[in-house]
Amino acid sequence: MRSRYSAYVLGLIDYLVSTTLPAQQAGLDRDAISAWSLQSTWLGLEVESSEVFGGQPEHAFVTFTARWHDSTGEHSHREQSSFVQNEGRWYFIDPTVDVKAGRNDACPCGSGQKFKKCCASYL
Repeated sequence: MRSRYSAYVLGLIDYLVSTTLPAQQAGLDRDAISAWSLQSTWLGLEVESSEVFGGQPEHAFVTFTARWHDSTGEHSHREQSSFVQNEGRWYFIDPTVDVKAGRNDACPCGSGQKFKKCCASYL
């Protein structure tokens, strides 16, 4: 989570896209991400908790609050984000981007498991 926040601060849009679940990357609005990143003054990140779940692949929840300032004032956003690890790399599971997988389809994270047994409960 800290690396993704730092990427917003630095305007590293390619990093934000590449650390999102690969099956969701094409659905990201790069222009909107870039505008938000570059038009904001980032004020801080507080990671409140993180919880890693065992199994293959590993999943995790990270609860955080991010603060920023833009032309309309100061803001904060609290969220519990979901992540999945695939081949040693953690990916953000974006709840705003549809995952095109039925319950019995292969999981889009690439684990080889059915979606319902893998990432479905983390969306």
